[in-house]
Amino acid sequence: MDKTDIKNLSKDGLVSALKSAGAEAYRAKQVFRWLYASGARSFDGMSDLPDGLRHKLKGIFHITRLTMLDSRKSKADGTTKYLLKLEDANAIEAVFLPEEDRASVCLSTQVGCRFACAFCASAPFGFIRNLKASEILDEVLFVRADNPRARITNLVFMGIGEPLDNYDNLLKAIRILNDPDAFNIGARRMTISTCGIIPGMKKLEREALQVELSVSLHSADEEVRSKLVPINNKYPLKELIPACREYTGNTGRVITFEYILIKGANASRGDALKLAKLLKGINCKVNTIACNKVSMKGYAEPSSADIRVFVRTLRDNGINVNHRKPRGEDIDAGCGQLRISRYRTLSE
Repeated sequence: MDKTDIKNLSKDGLVSALKSAGAEAYRAKQVFRWLYASGARSFDGMSDLPDGLRHKLKGIFHITRLTMLDSRKSKADGTTKYLLKLEDANAIEAVFLPEEDRASVCLSTQVGCRFACAFCASAPFGFIRNLKASEILDEVLFVRADNPRARITNLVFMGIGEPLDNYDNLLKAIRILNDPDAFNIGARRMTISTCGIIPGMKKLEREALQVELSVSLHSADEEVRSKLVPINNKYPLKELIPACREYTGNTGRVITFEYILIKGANASRGDALKLAKLLKGINCKVNTIACNKVSMKGYAEPSSADIRVFVRTLRDNGINVNHRKPRGEDIDAGCGQLRISRYRTLSE
């Protein structure tokens, strides 16, 4: 009989499984602490569990783990990108982003992606499968173990894949990451990024979780956005923006709109004025960032002067905007660059 993936169980699910195995319900809290607070890789080291229970757990459950295929650390800012092999030999990437007052991890939620955003290096390789909740949790466990001196404070679901396309596994992982007996990371320190999956946004709206929501916008023009973010053909701006207004109104949360600035496509003063008009009255902020040089795409970043004009135009029109500093570009860990090294590494 196949063993159960124990990290794919919610706490309530683990309570039920332990009861079925003849263990008391309170043991679930102990096991949670060993798996997530301590990062235990086997049941043998769970010293406060009776020997008989440890033996029984080994016969019922499997503890997953990731294997590192490659890692690259930026000389510029200390960002580290990890190429990680799953137990079925598929590979994903996660990124560790240390700063003076915080340490973030950028997490993948799928093996590949089905949404084919024009500026993203993941797009040409298609979608393979969703990550299980256990595999999302394993990304955090791996990065934490490899950086023992850093306390992970923030999580961003902005790696490979569309998080809201893997909704159930994402939410299961988030609840465990938030659990005081597990990772104890505050919900407000977790950000879910979406290309605009409206049904997933509406489900998230009803979850009563104080997670942050980030929407990849990239243009205020329907035609341009459809070229950059093809899901716009299914969930166009005329439907997405009202859904965002509804989300902020019903949750009281601020939405962040991500906007990659691309020379000749979406970075003019006129583009900024359209964006300011589109977002008027929404409880939001805009994060701009210059596009990375993804060689297979042929896009170019705007000049520093053009970026300053774009940002100033938004501010002059009442939009809260922050221009983000690129991180990890020298190791292909910047926005839109994940997945490149998987094919470089596996082909070398």
